[in-house]
Formats: sequence, structure tokens, C-alpha cells
Amino acid sequence: MRGCEKTRSGMTKRYAVLGSPIAHSKSPVIHRAVFEARSEDAAYEAIEVSSDLGAFLAAQPADYCGFSVTMPLKELALNLAERADSLAIATGAANTLIRSQTGWDAYNTDVFGIQQALSGKKFRTVAVIGTGATARSAIVAMQEIGKQVSIWGRNAAAVRQLSAEYELVSHTQFHKACESDLVISTLPPTALDELAGSLRTAPRGLLLDVAYDPWPSKAALVWGEERTVSGLEMLIWQAIGQQRLFAGNDLDEPLAKEKELLLAIRSALSMAK
Repeated sequence: MRGCEKTRSGMTKRYAVLGSPIAHSKSPVIHRAVFEARSEDAAYEAIEVSSDLGAFLAAQPADYCGFSVTMPLKELALNLAERADSLAIATGAANTLIRSQTGWDAYNTDVFGIQQALSGKKFRTVAVIGTGATARSAIVAMQEIGKQVSIWGRNAAAVRQLSAEYELVSHTQFHKACESDLVISTLPPTALDELAGSLRTAPRGLLLDVAYDPWPSKAALVWGEERTVSGLEMLIWQAIGQQRLFAGNDLDEPLAKEKELLLAIRSALSMAK
């Protein structure tokens, strides 16, 4: 049993995004918009948690039904869970925790979010920039749909590890990675801007930059905004995946009137600017 199906009648279900830093998170705006559109009696907040996730989870009352998990807690969330879905296991990271009868179940909706953000785009080769938890999700997301994936990162040891683990070609030079049909940057905000400024010519492919603030970024301007997908699209879709799980659905089981929910999210984000 997932979520809070066993909570007493009339209890407001509570959810939150956990991580550090967390004050900038747009997750509360997104999830509150969905709960309101679905007429759900639910609350969603942002909570600063930088370490000791286990102690935090143990202290939460039963009306906390689930959590969104961001950096630096994704690997820890997976390790603390009693059960995990196949994507969380494949990526070694969980961005969603759902309360069960016996503890917490871990899920990864970042893979789904990346795939949905790129839906309708045409590309064959993909270069993933970065070596962290989101990079792992990007690799799995692209391999799942049959793309040729390579990797570039500044941490040579981490690049070697991921190359071996996922059987990837690695690039030694950033500009070579940018020759791929699609570049997925999993770097922190503005980190890609510095690298993009070193390119002598504008890449001819697509860019998905998981960072979305500030937007458009300098990197988006280098690639061209018409060839760039903002990380906000990934954020929206991974949240839709979480909402499916919060509702007791499977990750591949859409909510009712999901198109209207997407419009509600985009409207809420626009008003929050």
C-alpha cells in the first residue's frame, strides 16, 4: 500500500521537497498547482535537509505521505528505502519517497522527466555532461530509448566509472562532446555557461540544460534558444511523475485530465516569476 491510504478521514495529506539549498525550489509552486487543480486536500512545502535524512524521516508524523528529494540526498534516499523501483536501482538514485505500510518506497522520476522533456525531438547521438546523480538519470533515460550515449566531465575518475558501468564512450574534450545530436548538461546553474563560452563555433545539435535559472542562460544563447530545452520542462514532467505516484498510480499511468494539470502548472510558474 502506497501513500496515505490508511490515514484517518479528513486528514490533510502533507508532502515536501527535501534538499539543500532548497529555498529556490519551484517544486512547491508546481505541486500546489496540481493539488489545487485536482481538488486534493494536500499541503506541500520545502524543507532544508542537508544530511541525516534517516533521522528526519523517522521523525515525521503519519500525515507526511511522500517527499520529493533533490541534491544532495538522492543516493541516500535510495539507500534508506525499504523498496525501490527499477529506475532508482539502475541510476543509483531516488528523487521520490512514498510512505508505505512498513517504511518508504523509493522511485526515480527524473528518467521519465528527461524523456518527456525531449518528446518529439529528433536525435540519435547524445553526450551527457557531468557525472552526478542527474547524469546517471540522463544516461539511463537515453539508453532506455535506444540512443547512442557518450559522456564528458571534469572529474576523470567519475567519468571512467560511469563509462565502465554503463558501457559509454567518453570524450576528453568538451567541444567534441558538443558535436553530438543532443547535449544534456547536468551541471549546476551557470557552470555550462563558462564552458559554452569556450566554443569557437555554435553547436549544430540540441541542448537540454537541466539548470533553468537564470533563463535564458548564456549557454542557451550559444546553442540558440530554438534548439535548447530548458530544465524547467524536465522539472515539470518529473513532478507529474511524482504526482502519479502520490495518487497511488504507477509511473506510466497518467492522471485524469493531465493536459489541464500541465496548463495549471505553467500558469502557476508564470505567475510566480
